[in-house]
Amino acid sequence: MQSEHLTNLHVGWVVGGWLIAASVTAAAYLAGIGMGMVGPEQGAAVWASISLAVGFLVGGAVVGMRWSDAPLIHGVALTFFSVFVWFIVSLLDASGPVDSVQLVLGLVLLQLVASCVGALMGRRWALGDPDGESEA
Repeated sequence: MQSEHLTNLHVGWVVGGWLIAASVTAAAYLAGIGMGMVGPEQGAAVWASISLAVGFLVGGAVVGMRWSDAPLIHGVALTFFSVFVWFIVSLLDASGPVDSVQLVLGLVLLQLVASCVGALMGRRWALGDPDGESEA
């Protein structure tokens, strides 16, 4: 595996991967609404978690396929960029505190795991080793 150095971090791919992850997350959530999986009284947190995991898995995989140096740092950077965007939106919007801090922290951890796994999978696909059989 390539060494995980901050010099291998490409900010453009982090922002691009985050935009892809946010788009896939929104599309998956809207698909859940369209299929009737999410309603006013049912399963919003569960479907949001599934959508977030799918979105950041795809976003991490795109970054891992396109920029395969330091996939874990790129996965972590995707999550940090999400926290940064959330912070900026929170400054601009005066809607008050979040309802459940545990839910927010759980979703951030889910983003971290999904984006890192996606980046590692994307790197394996880019290097032509989808099964992970080689030790390179």
